[in-house]
Amino acid sequence: MIDKILWASDGSNYSTEALKYVELLAKKFKTEILGLHIIQDYHAVAEKLSSEKKNKFIKWIEDTRSKERERLEDIAKDFKEKGISFRMEITTGIPYKEILRVADRENVDLIALGRGRSFEKFILGGTALKVLRESSLPVLTVGEGRKSLDIKSILVPTDLLSTSRLSEAFRYAAELSNEFGATIYSLNVVEIGDYNFPIDVIKQIREFSFRELEENLSKIRGRKNIETFVEVANNIWGSIVKFANEKDIDLIVMMTYSGKRFSKDFISSVAERVIQGTSCPIITIKP
Repeated sequence: MIDKILWASDGSNYSTEALKYVELLAKKFKTEILGLHIIQDYHAVAEKLSSEKKNKFIKWIEDTRSKERERLEDIAKDFKEKGISFRMEITTGIPYKEILRVADRENVDLIALGRGRSFEKFILGGTALKVLRESSLPVLTVGEGRKSLDIKSILVPTDLLSTSRLSEAFRYAAELSNEFGATIYSLNVVEIGDYNFPIDVIKQIREFSFRELEENLSKIRGRKNIETFVEVANNIWGSIVKFANEKDIDLIVMMTYSGKRFSKDFISSVAERVIQGTSCPIITIKP
């Protein structure tokens, strides 16, 4: 399932946290890890500098490359002692483009990176957001703040629109569940916005959605260790985050979008907000 992981490292706490989960997966799946560090391409900026400043700038890049190489070599040495295969690569360019290029070249099965810091109108770091939008591969994003490092509970947010897309997320979650002995929580959120429905109507909605979800799940081969939940809430992403926090979920596996077809670089606002709103790691899968 996961034979090779590309871990994108930028030296931040976010990418360090991502590496912990990469190591966890590597031990279970006997995975090869490629550690990639990208030095931002400032060529256009450097050309405008004076000769003295340009030389200082070039030296800074060389020092950065040397420093990152030492750091990655230390990680490689540590992983070798643990019996984990770890290769490293340092390149120059636009980070998200290099991540996608190397991932394609190396035919990896999973891209892992830290969520990064939000900026401007975006709720995810720029590199993470662009990788999520453009990668056709599953992407693991990890933030900070996790107290434990294990995968015993996996949340799969679902809708009732497409059994095929439901299968994609569950197929991935099921493989992880088999390796880690994890319970899968299937959650469907019925979004009602600000409508003040009567209690009996909400009950009927929940019961109908539960039956539909159970019927869809029954079509998935090898279904086991799955618990089904239906929530009625004002918005979908908030309910997913709340559920994950209350159940202390270890990992979320979700589609980047569902329903109608969108352009290849589309990622739903629900997925973005869930990624930013919860502390647990998330693997997103594009249909």
